[in-house]
Amino acid sequence: MKPRHIDIEVTRLEALRQYQILDTEPEEAYDNLAQLAAFICGTPISLVNFIDENRQWFKAKIGLDVSEMPRSVGLSYLCQEQRNVVVVPDTLADEKLASNPVVTGYPYIRFYAGVPLITPKGDMLGTLCAIDRVPRQLSQKQVEALVGLSRLVIDQLELRRHVSEVSKVTEELVAHEQAARAQSEATKTRITNLLESITDGFFALDQKWQFTYINGQAERLLEKTRNQLLGKNIWEAFPEILGTTFDSEYHRAILEQVSVEFEEFYLPQQQWLKVHAYPAKDGLSVYFQDVTERRKTAEALRESEERWQLALHGNNDGIWDWNLKTNEVFFSTRWKEMLGYKDHEVSNRWDEWTKRIHPDERDWVLQAFQDHFAKKTPFYVCEYRVQCQDGSYKWILDRGQALWDALGDIVRMVGSYTDITDRKRADEELKRQNLRSQLFAEITLKIRESLQIDEILQTTVTEVQKLLQADRVLIFRLETDGSGTVVQEAVLPGWPVILGKNIFDRCFKEEYIERYRQGRVSVLEDIEAAHIQPCHREFLQQFAVRANLVVPILVRDDIWGLLLAHQCGAPRQWNQFEMDLLQQLANQIGIALSQAQLLEKETQQSQELTHSNAELEQFAYVASHDLQEPLRMVTSYLQLLERRYKNKLDANADQFITYAVNGASRMQTLINDLLNYSRVSTRGQPFVPVDCSDILQQVLINLQVAIADSRAVVTYDILPEVIADATQLTQVFQNLIANAIKFCDRQQPLIHIGVSKRDADILDGKNLNFPPSEDEWLFSVSDNGIGLESQYTERIFIIFQRLHGRDKYPGTGIGLAICKKIIERHGGRIWVESKPGQGSTFYFTIPDRAGKQW
Repeated sequence: MKPRHIDIEVTRLEALRQYQILDTEPEEAYDNLAQLAAFICGTPISLVNFIDENRQWFKAKIGLDVSEMPRSVGLSYLCQEQRNVVVVPDTLADEKLASNPVVTGYPYIRFYAGVPLITPKGDMLGTLCAIDRVPRQLSQKQVEALVGLSRLVIDQLELRRHVSEVSKVTEELVAHEQAARAQSEATKTRITNLLESITDGFFALDQKWQFTYINGQAERLLEKTRNQLLGKNIWEAFPEILGTTFDSEYHRAILEQVSVEFEEFYLPQQQWLKVHAYPAKDGLSVYFQDVTERRKTAEALRESEERWQLALHGNNDGIWDWNLKTNEVFFSTRWKEMLGYKDHEVSNRWDEWTKRIHPDERDWVLQAFQDHFAKKTPFYVCEYRVQCQDGSYKWILDRGQALWDALGDIVRMVGSYTDITDRKRADEELKRQNLRSQLFAEITLKIRESLQIDEILQTTVTEVQKLLQADRVLIFRLETDGSGTVVQEAVLPGWPVILGKNIFDRCFKEEYIERYRQGRVSVLEDIEAAHIQPCHREFLQQFAVRANLVVPILVRDDIWGLLLAHQCGAPRQWNQFEMDLLQQLANQIGIALSQAQLLEKETQQSQELTHSNAELEQFAYVASHDLQEPLRMVTSYLQLLERRYKNKLDANADQFITYAVNGASRMQTLINDLLNYSRVSTRGQPFVPVDCSDILQQVLINLQVAIADSRAVVTYDILPEVIADATQLTQVFQNLIANAIKFCDRQQPLIHIGVSKRDADILDGKNLNFPPSEDEWLFSVSDNGIGLESQYTERIFIIFQRLHGRDKYPGTGIGLAICKKIIERHGGRIWVESKPGQGSTFYFTIPDRAGKQW
């Protein structure tokens, strides 16, 4: 060493020892600065390093297991030589550095960034450095931030020295106050100058918590003058700090006689203060500084890091960052996991990406990059397949955006990978489902519209052939002996047509029919390689079949036939979707066939029932008509017998004659009602426009005697015009009103005839059992009569059904049956809603064919 260098080194070591920092315990302030350096530079290792005579001692260390190293190893000598910032992107790129023990051995340094720690007097004490085991680059802002942190390290050292000096001077001043009063003013002046020169705020408190000294920086930070605070109690001057960390830590320092260090938010000034408090015999010395900006910077960095981590992990996407200058790409861990790789199994080379793109899509994906680079598209967006580690492919949604520098050159591109394999599968499945749904809908519609079996079967084979792109699809009607006929076929040109042919496979045995009856599906992917009988292979070859899919068509658990798909040109693998499709279609065909059979049977029964009903109505009409004449003769002779011999025979004879006359009269009424019932369908008049108000007036005239005798009150709404048989509608109103009068139980009948439409206000609040449709009139006849139980509301409309004896309420039990038949002839419905003792309301509907509004 040259003499000048020796002198500089001696001075440097002396300055280092004056700070009394070597071999001290770890301190949070230095650890935080090291942590912040690692965070800013993005490195796993950072150090606050002081260079002793023969060693490098680490006051703070992040990511390193040792607390010191020999001075002869390491890279801190670069900062000592240059007395400036040193950044080594890759130690292996420098032949001299590549052999350094910390490069070849622990901690395997590849990247080094160091800033010399230089005191205000110019002594270089050590370094603040950031280290990585992989090469990297720092931006100018990162370098500037690292330099700023180095100044904070020096500030901490200076603060430590000042605190030590002040404490020492303060103790000397107290110890010699009485003995050296003359020197006290000079000492006080020196302390004051020292306290006023530091950048921290400072104040001193006595044992009564009263201010004894306040420097200028404290005045500025606390926004109060010395005159306002000297001699004042701190808790009275600043009551807002009671119960805060200031309160608890100051008291702890006094009680335990230990120095305390903390950071706390000072609410009145909205600032963060970093505080060091040192107890003395006569009170407390407090140093504090405004660290609000540093806290905001650290918080902003923390929030930024959290957002980045959330973006990286929260959305489950893989992230990539492409440096176009170096052609290297950062792939996030999730990016690699998405393709089945571990973090170390994928390098940062560009071709790690491109070589995994599906060959069919690689060219247009790369073209999409070029289009974005040329600014033809605002963003890069592609959907393509990427090969995974196991050789399979995943569908990826790849999105990104390039960054250009001031010269217009692309410097960087950042983007994300999203696994859309499930979505793509769902899309494909949805397409298949849509095609299947369309086919089912078309077949179901045909089943509902017509049940034309030939048309349904033809649609099935045609659409299935298109959907499966099969060479032939056919429906085979199976006979019990295994033979059958091809009843429908869709076949591509060039292959044999077998429609209408009677076919018998001599290999097709009874057990095969039973298996199909149990729902068996037959799948042959290649008849040449399939394990089938030679005769069955020859049978299929005559129709040029290479692969086939067969499902049974079952009708009510019995085999009706087979639905077959043939591939003639080449073997074919039938997938589950295709098998499910044919099975479901076969089920639909089975339903159609079953419904067609039921419809045919129902049609036949309906025709027979119609014929029978017509015969019965004709019989009822003829019978009632033919009974009229002999009954009139019997009634006439009975009435003659009553007039001539009444009161001339004994009492029993008179009673017998009365019974006979009454019975004949009831028989006459019954025959007339039965005749009317039979005439509803056979003797009805054509429907014409009818004013219901006119009909009601005629009914009231017909019933005027009954109304007068019972003192009934009949009210009614304004009734509309309808298209109806006037005579039959009159009969309905007359029967319902007459019943209301009859079943009043000796009280004055109150009867109301109402009418409404579905959209009319009159229906508001009504909960009808059978609400009318929009094109119907709803008529009602309500009374205050005896009512009836709910279980009888349908029975009363059946012919000859009565709820009361004739001695209490006369009648034949046909009137409401006639009303029901008339309303049904008009296309309406009739029902009753009633409770015992609360009256009844009979409702009936008539279609509004007149189209009038009222």
